[in-house]
Formats: sequence, structure tokens, C-alpha cells
Amino acid sequence: MKNELTPMARFWRLLQPDKKEIRNVYAYAIFNGLIGLSLPLGIQAIVNLIQGGQISTSWIVLVVFVVFGVAATGILQIFQLRITENLQQKIFTRAAMEFSFRIPRIKLEALYKHHAPELMNRFFDVVSVQKGLSKILIDFSAASLQVVFGLILLSLYHPFFIVFSLALMILVYAIFRFTAKKGLDTSLKESHYKYKVAHWLEELARTAQSFKLSGGTPLPLERSDMEVSSYLQARES
Repeated sequence: MKNELTPMARFWRLLQPDKKEIRNVYAYAIFNGLIGLSLPLGIQAIVNLIQGGQISTSWIVLVVFVVFGVAATGILQIFQLRITENLQQKIFTRAAMEFSFRIPRIKLEALYKHHAPELMNRFFDVVSVQKGLSKILIDFSAASLQVVFGLILLSLYHPFFIVFSLALMILVYAIFRFTAKKGLDTSLKESHYKYKVAHWLEELARTAQSFKLSGGTPLPLERSDMEVSSYLQARES
């Protein structure tokens, strides 16, 4: 029996054709982090020179380097955004084409217990992947590198900060290690009930004439309340 892929395995398989672009994004993030680490040091050196009344060639060179660093940071971020946008377009296109290829070839017996049009709502998970991709590739990488480089910089000031940095990294790892799976399970459960709500609203729209002819039946609100309550409970779990 073939093992079913985990959600994370599916996600990484989705990104498999774009490994080169993802490496480029992380490379830009590393350079961005290094430049961002040097900027505070350069600004502090400029302030010290001004306070000491030492307006010289060194001061001018430092100012030029700081301005260049700020400009380079902005340019690298633009490159990251451009690559991420290309990735999002590729993912959407591949998903649409794969759905179009697979749907006519689905075995009919596989749909006996499902409503096929409702299953197609899962396509919009691609939009969620698009939104999450920019956070993973840009925001998460930038924040992680800033923390790492910041801890390295702190460690240069006093040996105590080396111990502090290691303890902090172990704590962060432990948080991810023991909460990531529960968070993922909660998100999947939430997504399941989200689509149940959407399916019920679709059914209401499809049978709107029947509900209108039946008079003021409370069924639409009662069923909606039940589905929404399940969704909210899933979010709180």
C-alpha cells in the first residue's frame, strides 16, 4: 500500500520544480541580512565621528557606504519580491493545469461518496499557498537571519551572550518542535470546516427557489450556525 504524503511533503513537492528560484531568494536574504547587520555599525561610527568633531574623509566614506547599503537592501528586496511573484504565478498555473488534466481522468468510483463540484473548491488552497509563500521565503527568512546575525553580533561583546544565544536558539527550536504539528493539524481541521461552510452556502444558492417556496424555514440559519460553530471550534482548538 502506497504511503500517503504528509501536508508538508506535498508542499515541498509543489516547490520542487522551483528550487533554483528559492535558492536565489534565500541567497538575497543572506546578503540582505549581512548588509542590515553592518548598517547599525556604520551609523554608530558616523555618530561617533560627528560627536568627536572629526569630519574627515573617513566620515564621508562611511556615509557613502551607509547610503549604498540602504540602497542595496532595497534593491535586494525588490529582487526577492519579483522572484516570489514569479513563483506564485507558476504555482497557480501548474495547479490549474494539473486540475484540468486530472479531473477528466478521475475514476468514477472514487467520487461516489463525494460531491465533485464541492471538491473543486480545494483549488482555492492554491491562493493560500501563494499568500504563505511570500511569508516563508521573505518574511520568515529575513526575521530568522536578523535574529541569527544579531545574536552573533551580541556574542562579540561578551561571552555571556554566547550562552544566551545558544539558550535562545534551543528555546525557539523546542517551541517549533512541540507546537508545529498541533498547529498544522489545527489548520487542516479549520480548512475542512471552512469548505463545509462554503459547500452549504453553495447548496443554499443552488436550491434557493425551493427554500423560497417552503416559506420561512429556519433550516438555512440552523445549518449555517452549526457549520460556523464547528469552524470556530476548530480555530480555537
